Amino acid sequence: MRFVTLLCILLLGTGAAFSQSISGNMNSEAHSEALRYGNVDIYKGDKLVASVLTDKLGNFAVALDTGTYVCVMNYAGYSPIRKEIKVTGDEIANFKMKEDPTVPKRAAKRDDGELLDEMRSIEEVAVSSYKLESKSTAATITREDIRRAPTRSRGDYMGATGGTLATDGTVMAVHPGSGTYNGTASSRLLTAGEINDFSKWKMWQDLNKGELATYQKTWEIAPSGRYTVMLQSENGIPIVDAIVQLLLNRKVVFTTRTDNTGKAECWLTIKNETPEVNGKLSIQITYDGKVSIIHKVSAFENGLNHQKLNISCQEIQNVDVAFVVDATGSMGDEISFLQAEMSDVIFQSKQISNKLNFRFANVYYRDAGDSYVTKSMNFNRILSESDAFINEQSAGGGGDFPEAMDVGLDSAINNLSWSESARARILFLILDAPPHQGSEINERLQRLILQAAEKGIRIVPVGASGIDKSTEYLMRALALGTNGTYTFLTDHSGIGNSHIKPSTDHYEVETLNAILVRILKSYTYMPDCQQNIPDLALDIPDSIVSTVPEVDSTDTNAVKPDPKALNITWSYYPNPTNGVITILPNTDIKELYVSDLSGKVLQILPKLKKDERIQVDLSGYATGIYLIRYLDENNHWLSGKVVLQRTS
Repeated sequence: MRFVTLLCILLLGTGAAFSQSISGNMNSEAHSEALRYGNVDIYKGDKLVASVLTDKLGNFAVALDTGTYVCVMNYAGYSPIRKEIKVTGDEIANFKMKEDPTVPKRAAKRDDGELLDEMRSIEEVAVSSYKLESKSTAATITREDIRRAPTRSRGDYMGATGGTLATDGTVMAVHPGSGTYNGTASSRLLTAGEINDFSKWKMWQDLNKGELATYQKTWEIAPSGRYTVMLQSENGIPIVDAIVQLLLNRKVVFTTRTDNTGKAECWLTIKNETPEVNGKLSIQITYDGKVSIIHKVSAFENGLNHQKLNISCQEIQNVDVAFVVDATGSMGDEISFLQAEMSDVIFQSKQISNKLNFRFANVYYRDAGDSYVTKSMNFNRILSESDAFINEQSAGGGGDFPEAMDVGLDSAINNLSWSESARARILFLILDAPPHQGSEINERLQRLILQAAEKGIRIVPVGASGIDKSTEYLMRALALGTNGTYTFLTDHSGIGNSHIKPSTDHYEVETLNAILVRILKSYTYMPDCQQNIPDLALDIPDSIVSTVPEVDSTDTNAVKPDPKALNITWSYYPNPTNGVITILPNTDIKELYVSDLSGKVLQILPKLKKDERIQVDLSGYATGIYLIRYLDENNHWLSGKVVLQRTS
């Protein structure tokens, strides 16, 4: 029954355009156990037409047209299976995978030093006095408690399992005890926030001159002189992975690639220096062997640099995701939970579209003098291979505060086999400490930013406990220089040691899992050549927003809204639109922001009046999903989703 229910849900979510499907289960022939996160690839001839993962119960479902297909099943440590299937209706195909005797068994092989390091890390869990709460009592776990109960795992001592999320950096109510650890860490428990400095550009500039100014000198890094390019076809489809170069007097100063929305972020300098335009700026675009030039270039403050190309539509399906993880001893309080997130996040992101061709890679790093400095797994389409590699790793080593972060980042950017052509290349940098300081390290970091941008790699740091202000600044600079965003863990989950609050006005607290999935969605979605935009299941309204929820008057147990809360509604139409939308607010709006799905601000409209219609023209943008947002007087963001879609 569980399989049938899941199958119905998957078919409803993916099969709207098809009346046929292939569905089934993947399990181990020897052990009759479900194989989660197994790869299911569907080919028609030589063309890969769909790629999905099995869920935690080993189930899968793929909606297809009538025809003959080859279904290829892959799982780490098992022999692949190829099976031809004729699809005339809803076909069932179960697969029993045989273990591959030529593949060595994967197991966590740790030397004595690593085991000792991990034991020390487990003891360090007690440093911040994690609290275990039952329905009626609360207790503080100490280092001595851990020594007395050596059979219990790190997961038993960590954190809350649910609760009410907070906004604006305030503490939320946490409700422990609602989940089951079973001796292992679980996903969807860590809480986090995100700061996209592209969405708070003015604030970032102010912080650079004030609170964070000293760290520019420390790292000799300060991306500045911003030039944004939006590239699209004649019919509005975003052009992805085009090479974009900012030139000063015909000399290349910065090279990057357009993202899934057709935008590229160029910098006049990423060093800690005042950008100077001594001559003529231009932007050179190279795509599909053709070169075009934007001669009249505008800095971001004066608008985007739009360019349309007369090209045929191409759908790029490759997506590369690399995890670069600090595996030193200080990460012991959170690394198991972070590892639990990785595969779950990728599994969820695969639901965006079964046409996306995901590859995964991992780089773990420690420091000089440890049992290793870097340990890597190159890109692989088989998620279970990545999952197995991740689960072999542990925290250990280190000793001093800074680690070999620059070495790990260098290994990921320059030694992994990133796709030559891709819709997205994403590098999640998970860490709790900075690299060592010095001019040589700073020069390497500057070079790494330029190399990542040139390859189209977007760096998304995840700051864990132990991050200080200097490291926060560096991570945000890395994100800006590579068109990424900054995320950070918070104290709200109760997991891990204490976390600093970032330098910003306010932020929302969510689960880390939800943030990373949203980032992956916003970095990989795009319309197809027929202007169809995938349904991303976003929790963002598309017509009316109200800060006061409606309450069923017949429900005597319903929580009544705060009478002091603002009752703000607004409407906008048409939605979807082919260009112009009309907005009607019932309150004055100081500033209305138009942004892309990642939150990157594209327009700011000042002083909207109550009950006064205003028209916003989106026709200059590429087909896609956009947000209209404003900040109410209680410092809450009200956001609405607009779909810009032309006739194909």
